[in-house]
Amino acid sequence: MRDTRSDEVLMLAVQSGDPNAYHELFARYRAPVYGYLLRLTQKAELADDVFQDTFLKVYRRRAAWSAAQGSFRAWLYRIATNTSHDRARYQRRRPELATEAPPERHHDQTAERLDLEQAIGALPANLRDAFLLGVVEGLDHQEVAAALQISPDNARARMTRARSRLRELLEGA
Repeated sequence: MRDTRSDEVLMLAVQSGDPNAYHELFARYRAPVYGYLLRLTQKAELADDVFQDTFLKVYRRRAAWSAAQGSFRAWLYRIATNTSHDRARYQRRRPELATEAPPERHHDQTAERLDLEQAIGALPANLRDAFLLGVVEGLDHQEVAAALQISPDNARARMTRARSRLRELLEGA
C-alpha cells in the first residue's frame, strides 16, 4: 500500500527514525532520480554509482534537512546534482578511473532521440542542470533554484537559454 503522506512529512518521519518512511521516499524517487542522473552523466555505470551515493547522502544528512529550506524534492535533486559534479571533478583529476565505454544505446532509439541526448550533453553544465531539472524532471522554477542554489530568476533564465541553445544545436544537426 502506497503511503500518501507528503514528502516533507515522510522526511520528518525519517528524521524521527522511521525506516518505512525512508523506503517510501526511495520508492517515490528511485526512477526519476536515476533517469535524471543517467541523462546528466550519459553513462549507466556512473549514474548507478552517483545514484547510490545520492541516496546514501540523503540518509546520512537527514538531520540537516529542514522544510524551511525548501521542498524535499529540491533538496534531493541538489544532492544528486552536486554528487554528480563531485564525481565528474574526481574523474577529471583521476582519468584512469574514468570508463572508456561509450554511453549505452538501445538499438530501437530513433535518430532524433539520439540527437537530442547529444545536444543536451553538449550544453554547458549550468544550462544542462537547469534544463534537466526543470523541463525533464518537472521541477518548478522555485525548486530548480533551490536545487541549484541560485535565484528563481536565474533558474528561469538558464532554462530559457538551454532551450534556445538546444534549438540551435538541433537545427545545425
